[in-house]
Amino acid sequence: MSTETPRTDGHPEAAYRHLAFRPDIEGLRAIAILAVVACHAGVSWLQGGFIGVDVFFVLSGYLITGLLLKELGSTGKIDFLDFYARRLKRLLPGLLTMVVVSSVAASVLLSPYEQVTQALSASSVYFWVSNFFFSLTDLDYFSPQAESFLFLHTWSLAVEEQFYLIWPVFILGLFAVGRAPAHKSPLMVYRRYLTLVFIVSLVLCLYLSYTRPLWGFFMMSARGWQFALGAMLFVMGNAPSSGKSVAAISRPLNVVAGWTGLLLIILCSILYSEDMLYPSYLALLPSVGGALVILSGSSGQSPLAGLLCSKPMQMIGKGSYSWYLWHWPVLLLGRALFPESGAVGLVVMVLLSLILALLTLYTIELPVRQQSGLARRPALVLVASLVLMTTGYFVSAQWQQKAVEWANSPGQLTYQQVRKDLPEIYEMGCDDWINSAVVKICSFGNDNPGKRVLLFGDSIVLQWFPGLAGPLIKEGWQVLVLTKSGCPMVDEPIFYSRIGQEYTVCSQWRDTALEQLEALRPGLIFTGSASDYAYTPEQWEAGTKRIVQRLAGVSDHVFLIPGTYRLPFDGPLCLARQQWQPAFIAGLNRCDWSPPDDQDAQVFKALELAAADHANVSILDLNPFICPDGMCASMIQDSIVYRDYQHVSASYVEQVSDAIRLRIAEIMPSLGQDL
Repeated sequence: MSTETPRTDGHPEAAYRHLAFRPDIEGLRAIAILAVVACHAGVSWLQGGFIGVDVFFVLSGYLITGLLLKELGSTGKIDFLDFYARRLKRLLPGLLTMVVVSSVAASVLLSPYEQVTQALSASSVYFWVSNFFFSLTDLDYFSPQAESFLFLHTWSLAVEEQFYLIWPVFILGLFAVGRAPAHKSPLMVYRRYLTLVFIVSLVLCLYLSYTRPLWGFFMMSARGWQFALGAMLFVMGNAPSSGKSVAAISRPLNVVAGWTGLLLIILCSILYSEDMLYPSYLALLPSVGGALVILSGSSGQSPLAGLLCSKPMQMIGKGSYSWYLWHWPVLLLGRALFPESGAVGLVVMVLLSLILALLTLYTIELPVRQQSGLARRPALVLVASLVLMTTGYFVSAQWQQKAVEWANSPGQLTYQQVRKDLPEIYEMGCDDWINSAVVKICSFGNDNPGKRVLLFGDSIVLQWFPGLAGPLIKEGWQVLVLTKSGCPMVDEPIFYSRIGQEYTVCSQWRDTALEQLEALRPGLIFTGSASDYAYTPEQWEAGTKRIVQRLAGVSDHVFLIPGTYRLPFDGPLCLARQQWQPAFIAGLNRCDWSPPDDQDAQVFKALELAAADHANVSILDLNPFICPDGMCASMIQDSIVYRDYQHVSASYVEQVSDAIRLRIAEIMPSLGQDL
């Protein structure tokens, strides 16, 4: 994401330090950052805007390789000290500013429990290893949990810095091999080995995308092919000895390359989404798109000049790095303060991040970069950078230690403990891990084939266990639990972002469980799913009907439980923030929410249609017990209702168990005496 412009800084060898300025590349940066910001801001038709990072990687490979080859062609060597000093001088000031300001804001706005993880991730940012932190944290970039990490976006900066660390050594090695008498064509050496890096890294990327998706996404080794693609582009279009273009691309092909590349970037931004396995082979298209746009302008005149070289695009491109730094923490902290901000609120947040980016660019980044004294003292830059990075690391470590103390204070501890307020099933190993298709049944009460009830579904059904099992067991029922978290009771394939691929284990588990039910033949079945699975209305209807048909055939009566209303915020976190924040800020937050009339409407309709086909199937809507009078609150009468965004705490379910029992008796009066 670095920007190189032609300058001399008064240095005798400054001519090789910078490539000729290309406004079309500045415009390409603008397109990339606009896509990223739009995606993260939640623009529905640009869900794939995250591919802007892929474009940045290709750009970095092109520019850094060009700088190194130009230096080698001019001096026959690489000044490593100067190279690393320039990279740090370019990237570190803005990064430090963003991390420090965001950390201070987080210490005021976020709960201490959240601050612990923020401080941990901040520590990894200072030494450019946050990509390792997030991959080892088992954090999916596209999951809702990702929105709790203020510094998640720095993973790409870490990847770039790791690339900068090793790439000069690699290019110097190629230069030495190319100058050997046995090689008549240095260009051939560059192309051969860069192609090898491209192929090896791409194969690794494909392998990890399917076997270790987080590594495939976050690791530099799996992204190296994108940098190599940019490097190959420079080598194929330029002579390393002079840096002058030798590309012989005709004007018609130039136009085709430019517009094709831009179209690929736009289409990927529109058609890609978080429900895709990424990067995998899908990352090829936006990467090639970025390469084609760069290629189209390498002859000196880009066919996209009217767009890319316009003043707005140049301004955005110039500040793209700063905007990338600021947009993510501003969006996350803004949503923490105003979870129901809506489109207007998001626009304000985006504009605020742009203002902060421009302020950082003109008051911090450019003054540091253009300081001639620092340009002549690369050793001083390195030492100062290491001191600042180390200081930041230790400050974050102290912040983490204090956040742990704050989180364990009596006022905060309650909101942490509620997260562990789960049904006892989880401790018994019945609800198996996502990678296992083994069907495990937990049994409660005495073995009684004549009075056997089954809880069958995902974690949303399982959460009602404390309110259903107790009364039923007291009346002589045998309660069986057959659940798998994250596995919907909808007979349709589902992409699970947590594993980065289709959740085939769920389908296998569900089919096996349904086969076993034919032998168990429970008298009652309570079943259902969360309402936020990524199904179309047609899939909800058809898939639910297929499941219900099989259940209705093996049980006297089936109760369909609609999914719990999903809060637009984390319930315990909202309460914890209110308790922690200064009063004038806490007053801005509301920890209750009124779901719109169409909330989960397509799911409820699917349940109604499935129930209508069978006389022994009824809908058991328990949402009124957690959202009385249409208002979903994080706390009702001093009892914490939600333990996260949509799961109800076991303690609260026990409190409403009598009301649940009465509701069941209303639906099926013949059960009244047994409940």
